[in-house]
This record gives sequence, C-alpha cells and structure tokens, in this order.
Amino acid sequence: MDRKSNSNLPRKAQIVNAARKLVIKMGSENVTVRRIAEEVGFTEAAVYRHFKSKKEILYLLVENIEDSLISDLTIGGDADSDIFETILLRHLSAIEKRRGVSFQVIAEIISLGDDKLNRRIYDTIERYLEKLKTILKQEVSKGKLRRDIDLDAVAFLIFSVMQGLSNIWTLSNYGFNPKDKFKTILSTLKMGLIDKKD
Repeated sequence: MDRKSNSNLPRKAQIVNAARKLVIKMGSENVTVRRIAEEVGFTEAAVYRHFKSKKEILYLLVENIEDSLISDLTIGGDADSDIFETILLRHLSAIEKRRGVSFQVIAEIISLGDDKLNRRIYDTIERYLEKLKTILKQEVSKGKLRRDIDLDAVAFLIFSVMQGLSNIWTLSNYGFNPKDKFKTILSTLKMGLIDKKD
C-alpha cells in the first residue's frame, strides 16, 4: 500500500501499516517510533498520541495478523468442494497478495525476543490452529478425510508449510510464484490424509 492510498485510512491503521512494512523491510529490532513516523509522514508526537510505545504498535499489528490468518480460513463454497484445495489456494493467494507479510511478521516478532509479544503470537497461532482443526473435523465427518488422522498434527503441518513457503519466497526476493508450489503440496497432503477408494 503506497503512502497516498494509506492516507485514506484512520491514523492508527496508517501507523500499523507503516510498522508492518518496516518490520518486513528492516527487521523488528530496527523499527523505531521515529522510523514509523517518517514512513507514514507524521511527527513522532503524532504517533505517540495514538500509541504509548513501539510495543503497543506491534501488539495491534499482531491482532491484525490474527484477523488476516483467520479470515484466510473462512471458507465458503459447496459441500463437495476440496478442502485442501480451498485452504491452500486461499493461503497461497493471501501470501501473494500480502507478499507473505503475516508469516514474515510472525517470524520477525519472535526474533525480537519480547516474552509478552511472543505469548501473543503463540496465542494467535493457537487460535489459527484451532480454526484449522475445526475445518478438518468437518471434513472427517463428511468422510472426506481418514478418521484416524491426528488433527493436531495436520493443522500444524499446514501452518508449517505456509510459514516455510512464505519464508523461502521472501528470501528468494519473490523470485517464484507461490501458486506454482500448490499442486505438489496438495498432492503430498492428500497421499496420507484421504482414504483410498476401492
């Protein structure tokens, strides 16, 4: 989001967007209130009118990330849709659209080493995994997944794949299309999770 389009947002949202951009660009340890203010075109005093500290900005950023991750798992469609295709395509599309920001910010905030922020990220990931497990349980009840699968492990696997894909894509300087990995990831997951029909 450029500065011009960002200026149509409320000030708090502008500040959080600037923090998100800087965390990805510079790493969380190098993000300061001064740099956030410069990025959004405010004075430091204007930022402090909305937030008490950089940490408070990062907390709101984590809340926004949680909203994004959970909304990526809000799945519509008909009862016959392929759950893996839907989940993975939604994630891959979101990774592309946001250039992997949610997953990269999670990694950066962990690297900051703040216990309270780390706990907040942990809680976010736990809620995300619970949402994934709910979706997977529905697929088990429809007979689309094996009844003996470990839902915790599958949810963790899906999260890990998306985190890893996002990291690799970012490290490659966005040198490949994440959707190109889609079919391989999908077929690999299906091999172990879907009952083979006789």
